[in-house]
Amino acid sequence: MRIKIIAILFLSAGMICWGKTVSLAECIRRGIANNLSVENARIDINKSRTGITQNRSRLLPVINGIFQFTDYLKQPVNVTTGTLLGNDFPENPTWQTIRSMQYNVNAGVQLNVPLYNQSIYASIDVAETVEHLGRLSYDKAVEDLTMQIGKVYYLAQSSLEQTVLADENIARMQELCGITEAMYEQGVVLEVDLNRARINLQNLKAQRDQFSMLYEQQINMLRFLLDLAPEDRIEVQRMPRDIVRINISGISHALPELRMATMQKELIDRKITAIKAGYIPTISLTGYAGALGYQDKFNHFFHTKASSQNWFGNCFIGLNVSIPIFDAGSKKLQIRQHRYDAEQAINRAEILQDKIRTDYSNALRQLDHNIEVFQTQSQSYRLACDVFKVTEEQYREGVSSMTAILQDEMQLRTAQSARTQAHCLFNLAQLELLRLSDNLSALSNCSK
Repeated sequence: MRIKIIAILFLSAGMICWGKTVSLAECIRRGIANNLSVENARIDINKSRTGITQNRSRLLPVINGIFQFTDYLKQPVNVTTGTLLGNDFPENPTWQTIRSMQYNVNAGVQLNVPLYNQSIYASIDVAETVEHLGRLSYDKAVEDLTMQIGKVYYLAQSSLEQTVLADENIARMQELCGITEAMYEQGVVLEVDLNRARINLQNLKAQRDQFSMLYEQQINMLRFLLDLAPEDRIEVQRMPRDIVRINISGISHALPELRMATMQKELIDRKITAIKAGYIPTISLTGYAGALGYQDKFNHFFHTKASSQNWFGNCFIGLNVSIPIFDAGSKKLQIRQHRYDAEQAINRAEILQDKIRTDYSNALRQLDHNIEVFQTQSQSYRLACDVFKVTEEQYREGVSSMTAILQDEMQLRTAQSARTQAHCLFNLAQLELLRLSDNLSALSNCSK
């Protein structure tokens, strides 16, 4: 029982640990380590490395064991001229026939060694390019995952901040309802004013529930990106009070998508080279060592005396030279198709570069705009707080009306929401600029 209790305490401690607040850097590190999409990209790298090894293995000798049994249903006949056999044969001396055995067995070992085959070397170059593309695909998968985690994290921060502000607004409205109810009992205000306060309170509670539900959905999405179990509880950090701008160095030319576009063109060139290598003759060394056995009856193979006879050695070594002469234009058409693909790859690379420049310019403008909006709304929020305090005090004294205080409270909530939204949009724009400048690693390397 004592061991069970200790085990339960350890499990509970682990679950409580997951319920703690996690930083964006920790989420990114956990996502890269656990996400299945990134794991698939790692597997693709291993597959491409295996492809390189597979093509290199074609340069090694190939040894095959051969065993062949033949039963000629009709006894085979060899034809030769009588001049080679002499006059001992009773048949026409011009044509003489030699009947062979009905059964024969061929057993041996065959060796093939490629001495010169340019197609194999070209295939190795293609496989190495594919492996490089696999590494770039992994980098792109990490980049995409980092962007997804960053966006969900910042949106969850915004929802959490809106929820906290909604709680503050509800507390403030509950206090206002209490004041209004006391004033109504004293006959200072009308019942319609009390109802207005209660309606606003219910609306705030409904809004708070909406923000809370949105936050839970975003936490679930974050949990999915990190490949965590549903019972693992995590919380995001509170949104900082002020925005923090990171220095951006400009558009990077080492972005995974740009390198992939360049590598796609290089891969097509390597494929064209591999096809052209098919026009070059190939040379290989071949060798064989074995024996041929003949019997006129099948059961003689199993008799010691009979099977020991009629066996003949068969051993040779030689060179095979394969010279391509005519392939009906197949290679030429393949090269033409790949050249079309190369032109398309060049166009896609140019389109991608233009898109990246446009995205960078838009994100930079969005960042500057959100900084200005955040500063403006922060000032408006402070002013709205001061105005509400004055109006609330005047309402307590019976100088201000319910309509005025509700209007000032709505302006306060509007400034709160606009300030939080501007902060979130600033984070998202800065996240996009970090991606375009190839500085997303700064998010996962920053302190928790």
